[in-house]
Amino acid sequence: MPSDALLVVAAIIRHPDDGSILLSQRPAHKHKGGCWEFPGGKVEPDETLDGALARELEEELGLSVTACRPFMTIEHDYPELSVRLCFREVTAFTGVPHGREGQPVQWFAPAQLAGLTFPEANRPVVTALALPDRVLILPDPLPQDWPRRLAAALASGVALVYLRGITEPSLLRQLVAACEAGGGKALVADSVSLAQAVGAHGVHLRSQAGMMLDRRPDSPLVSMACHNAAELDHAEHLGVDLALLSPVLPTPTHPDAPALGWQAFQQLAEGRACAVYALGGITSHDLDTARHHGARGIAAIRSFWPA
Repeated sequence: MPSDALLVVAAIIRHPDDGSILLSQRPAHKHKGGCWEFPGGKVEPDETLDGALARELEEELGLSVTACRPFMTIEHDYPELSVRLCFREVTAFTGVPHGREGQPVQWFAPAQLAGLTFPEANRPVVTALALPDRVLILPDPLPQDWPRRLAAALASGVALVYLRGITEPSLLRQLVAACEAGGGKALVADSVSLAQAVGAHGVHLRSQAGMMLDRRPDSPLVSMACHNAAELDHAEHLGVDLALLSPVLPTPTHPDAPALGWQAFQQLAEGRACAVYALGGITSHDLDTARHHGARGIAAIRSFWPA
C-alpha cells in the first residue's frame, strides 16, 4: 500500500430493532458516484480512527456514536488512488440518521446488500457481513455423541462448521442436516463435487490443496487454511470468502510449535480482501482481541465444542 494512500474510516451501523444496515449513496460527481457505501470519511492527520468516525457520522448523519469496535481493514488500489479503509462496527448510537449533506441514506436488510452496487473496496466487507463471528472445526476423530454436542455448539451461536476429517458421504449428509437444523452452514474439505453430493454449503481448502489451484473453486462459499503471507496472498488471488490463519497462540496438542502471536497475526491479516479468522489456541473470550488485531472473527476446535 503506497505511503500516500487515503486513510478512511467507515461505519457498519445496524438498526437496533431489525438488524438492517445503514448505507449512504455517493454523490454523482464524486469518485464512484452513485454507489452505495458505508458512511464515513477521511481521517485527518491529528485524529484517531474512533474520533474521525464520531466526527464524520455527526457531520453526515446527525448521529452520536457511543460505542464501536473494529470490524475489518481493507486496502485497495484504484487506478486513480489507493485507499486504506478501516471499518468500525457501531454498537451503540443516539440520534435519527438523515442525510445532512443532501445524500440519500437508507436502511437495507443484510440479504439485500449483495444486490447493490458498492465501490470495489467495500465488496469484501459486504461478503464478511454475511459470515459469523465464530467458526467451529470438528474434532478428529468425531465422538459418538456428536449430535448432542453439535446441536449445543450451534445453539451457542456458532453458525459455520468445517466438517474436518470426514469423507464418508452418509455421515457428511447427517452432519450437514444437523448444521442446517441448528441454523448453521457446513464446509467439507477440498472437494466441490463431494460438497455438492452431500448438500454442504461450501468447501474449506487445506493449505496444500489451495496452493495447487489457480482459480476459485466453483462453490458458493470458499474457505482456505493459511499459515503465512504467501498462502494468504494466494487465498486473495483465488478470491476466497474467508481464510483461517494459524497458529496464533500455542495449542494444547502442539505446545512447542511456533505461534504467530497477535502482532504478527495483525501484520498478516490487516488490509486483506477477504475475511481472516484467528485460529490456534483461541477461546470464545478472544473475539475482541482478534478484532483489534485485524480479524473478522475466530475459529476453534475444543473451545467451541461443548463437553
